Amino acid sequence: MAIDDILARSLAHPPVVEAVAGIEFRPRGMDVVALVRESDKWSGRYPAVTAQGALPPTRPVGQPGPGFEMQLGEGLMPVRIWAASADQSWLVQSQDDRLLLNWRRVVADDSYPGYLGQIRPEFERLLDIVSKQGGADIVPLVAEFSYVNQIPTAEAGLHSAYAVFRQPDRAIPGRVVGQRYEVVSQFDHELGIGQLTVSIEPAGSPEMTMLTVSAKVFAGRHLAPTEALQLVDRAHDASKEGFFAIVSDTATNQWRGPGES
Repeated sequence: MAIDDILARSLAHPPVVEAVAGIEFRPRGMDVVALVRESDKWSGRYPAVTAQGALPPTRPVGQPGPGFEMQLGEGLMPVRIWAASADQSWLVQSQDDRLLLNWRRVVADDSYPGYLGQIRPEFERLLDIVSKQGGADIVPLVAEFSYVNQIPTAEAGLHSAYAVFRQPDRAIPGRVVGQRYEVVSQFDHELGIGQLTVSIEPAGSPEMTMLTVSAKVFAGRHLAPTEALQLVDRAHDASKEGFFAIVSDTATNQWRGPGES
């Protein structure tokens, strides 16, 4: 199937229970007071505000991190502000160098609102606010889009790798405390490079499996603020490609609506 056909696909009842869109940019020099004031700009939709520890800078898999950089006496730890909607289904995360928007299924019957349907327009609105807050244009560095899916295991064939799994001839010594399948791939795109991570792990019950598909795209050149959303679009497209690559057609049949092919 051609990539354009994959990106045009939609499912009437996708198994998505959480989705995250995000952009990371050069630090703006905003302290916790400035971040709280910034979050006031969207408090009408996201009134429940709490403070969290900041996320570290994103680096491609395999690239060494900066080590333990904070020194005593350098001031307070960096802060991330969480601002949730009244029903807790939407969450804005903001810090000096980052903006993320989460949608979460908090009621069993809630439907994934769609990237183009609600997530992208709302993220664009928030990004526009952030772009005007720091006194200088933001410089996009990394974009992210992730899907978390809860999939019934009764449908076989989530990925061809499952074919190599088998029950051992004898019990594995000890007590199994964790199991996970993960693949990380790297790809080029018109704005730089990207990495796609796909992981499959138990969901806490024998009947469910969690499938997480997460793409991060790294700017390969200096990007204008207006290109930040393009970076997020590319991350979304890569995540969607990854989802349809790893989930079999047999499995997706259960999520199609009437008349969908």
